[in-house]
Amino acid sequence: MRQIVTQAGFTELPLAELKTWLAISGTRDDAVLAGLIASATAMCESFTGLFPLKTGVRERLDASCEWQVLNARPFINVGTVEAIAHTGLSRLLDPGEYTCERTGDGARVRLNAAIPEPHLRISYDVGLANDWASLDSGLRHGIVRFAAHAYRERDQGGDSAIPSAVAALWRPWRRLRL
Repeated sequence: MRQIVTQAGFTELPLAELKTWLAISGTRDDAVLAGLIASATAMCESFTGLFPLKTGVRERLDASCEWQVLNARPFINVGTVEAIAHTGLSRLLDPGEYTCERTGDGARVRLNAAIPEPHLRISYDVGLANDWASLDSGLRHGIVRFAAHAYRERDQGGDSAIPSAVAALWRPWRRLRL
């Protein structure tokens, strides 16, 4: 089970880019536009299989000495690994009790020795870029275009599919998993 712990932080840059794209100069719709940027970023993650901006993730796995793949990508670093007892109590594991290893753009983890607790809770960071300004321009532009599309179509109630121009911008980053 994967859970987002810390969302990617947005500065004023994506909002300014979206407002420029839509030719909006006022601040009346800023909250709606910010929500559309967040939704478009989530859609980018869903389409590509990669988190565009640095995000903290927490994942629960079975406690095992076998390698287990972490689901979110691209992996940046592991934060903490906790052992979870049947009662729900947790204890922080020492780095010597587990091994975390990069695998391409992902990572995998295993225990170095058996422990009495049945589950692990692993906190780690993923993302292609630390902030909006350092995000690839194609991904960034696709997010802005998708948010603009959602804003323009908000009253139509029509198709929620990704526009082909946006899909073309995101397609080079798409990771398909078998």
